[in-house]
Amino acid sequence: MKRPWAFICASEDTSSRILSQYCRRVYELGYIPVCPRLQDGQYLVLDDPAERSSYNAIVRDKLLRCPMLVLCGKQTDAATTAQIGLAQKYSRIVTTLEGLTKAVQSGHPLAC
Repeated sequence: MKRPWAFICASEDTSSRILSQYCRRVYELGYIPVCPRLQDGQYLVLDDPAERSSYNAIVRDKLLRCPMLVLCGKQTDAATTAQIGLAQKYSRIVTTLEGLTKAVQSGHPLAC
């Protein structure tokens, strides 16, 4: 079975440990988690304005390649709000981790 991609969206203050747990849960639900903060934040210097700009472009590109955005956690910030807005603008599925879990448990995983 081919797993659909799911963009992991969480507030900037979410720790790497918590992001890893979110990614694991999304994977267990049958999706491929795409989490730029875990993946790209390891080789880019986000305090450097030029690299931060590159990071933002990478995030946008990855988000637009994913058919679904999964909001993880209860807090939002400017970055999560912008990501959700972009996903909605391009007609991506936007859900929470709890919503995705309920859909899968009920036998109706979100189709991508």
